[in-house]
Amino acid sequence: MNENEKKTGDWKTILGGIALIAVLFISIKIIFWGLDQVIPKQSGGDVQSSQSVSASVPPEGQETEDAPSFCVHCGKGLPESFQWGQFCPYCGEKNER
Repeated sequence: MNENEKKTGDWKTILGGIALIAVLFISIKIIFWGLDQVIPKQSGGDVQSSQSVSASVPPEGQETEDAPSFCVHCGKGLPESFQWGQFCPYCGEKNER
């Protein structure tokens, strides 16, 4: 009889483990769904536009001159809001006057 009790206990343990895994999986899905509802997704365009707005304001005491249209280091075209003294978004080099 001890063998029969041991076998049924094994099945209960296995089924309990499977149920625990299923509950944890569903709980994690619910947590991520809740976070998705609370924290709005940001597209790549929104992040770049917020950076360009903050970067387009020149610091006090600095003259505003025409910004370069191409990077002096890599030659790639720069955004319209780019100003002297900023780093190139492509090569990372600082463009100075």
